[in-house]
Amino acid sequence: MKRSKSPKLSGLGSGLSSLLGTQSEEPSFVSSEINVEKYKIIPIELIEPGPWQPRKDFDKNELEALAISIRNQGIIQPVIVKSKKDKENEYYLIAGERRWRAAQIANIHEIPAIIRNDLQEEKVAELSLIENIQRSELNYLEEAEGYQLLIKKYNYTQEEISKAVGKSRSYIANITRLLSLTPMAQKYLIQKKLTVGQLRPLIGQKDCDDLLDLIYKKNLNARQVEKLVKQNNLKTSKRVSKEVNILDLEKELLNVTGLKIDINFNTKNQSGNLKINCKNLIEFNYIISKIKA
Repeated sequence: MKRSKSPKLSGLGSGLSSLLGTQSEEPSFVSSEINVEKYKIIPIELIEPGPWQPRKDFDKNELEALAISIRNQGIIQPVIVKSKKDKENEYYLIAGERRWRAAQIANIHEIPAIIRNDLQEEKVAELSLIENIQRSELNYLEEAEGYQLLIKKYNYTQEEISKAVGKSRSYIANITRLLSLTPMAQKYLIQKKLTVGQLRPLIGQKDCDDLLDLIYKKNLNARQVEKLVKQNNLKTSKRVSKEVNILDLEKELLNVTGLKIDINFNTKNQSGNLKINCKNLIEFNYIISKIKA
């Protein structure tokens, strides 16, 4: 179910803190007016992250440190969950995924939880996305996916997201465009091998994966990457032009000689060269004999 257009900004923008509780560890929509009857101890295996959670990457060292704290002090603040509709006594996490993960590392089998079945799943999804974005707990791609989900599923505009999370509209637009990077380029970003600035010239480019390692090893800046991309596109353009004008001739020569022949011809200078690929001495002697004849 999608939100209606009219109340879209209700509780967002400058008033977002009233919903998300920026001064506390948990957002206020899960920490205020707790009903003690909804508080219980739940086996950890009956809980899983909600499908609306944008965050997928968790720092291993941070989780290990939290696990030590939990092992020594226990879980002081309950996680927040919502019952699954299709499975009795099983739950989705609304907030507290770091504690849930760290508890598993600490070999804790049960954790305290507050059940909030009164919250509509659509609203939980919206607030969860905005909360994670505001707390800067997401990597760039998770943040971009969060913005995209708000736009596509909940009908937000970039301007409304800008007001909700306190970032400029241009930032929202640019960060969302990272999703058009190739999977390999996204991997370099997640691994922090390359920065957003270094990768921005590659956005929308489909044939630049072979440049990633060069950019990384030489630590090229954005302007240098732009120049490299232009050079790569020029080479690609030349290859495409060759395929259009000369591919048929190369195939004809292959049929006649049985050898792969690369033709490079500059129409402007009316000059070029042939490259004959011989796999062995027999093929080499064959083509030599043909030329001598």
